[in-house]
Amino acid sequence: MDYDYINQLNKPFLQPQPIVFKIVWPILYVLMFLSLYVFLKEENNTSKMQGVVIFIIQLCLNLVWSPVFFYYKKIFLALCISVLLTIAAGIMIVHFYKESPLAGWLNIPYFVWLLFADYLNLHIWLLNRS
Repeated sequence: MDYDYINQLNKPFLQPQPIVFKIVWPILYVLMFLSLYVFLKEENNTSKMQGVVIFIIQLCLNLVWSPVFFYYKKIFLALCISVLLTIAAGIMIVHFYKESPLAGWLNIPYFVWLLFADYLNLHIWLLNRS
């Protein structure tokens, strides 16, 4: 990771310290995969394949964001990916909730964090557009 690049960026007022990301993301990944497990264990689940596809789409968007933002330094493209990720996660939550309310609820912290990440990405882009 190019720490000089990151340190040189103008950041929004609500930018957390780096340690916060190191704490929050592992928790969110555990909740996300736990929700997938709960979703798949639902006995009367008639849409398992569709749920898995939605989960994989949002996970791929999640995984592609970091290299786009940090390695390729494409802040606006990362913002677009972040917004698509938030939408995909919202679709996943609704889909999971229909089969297992617990599986849906387990993703609410993830969704809230994604909204916050959208805010951060948007403001970093706005503050560094020159």
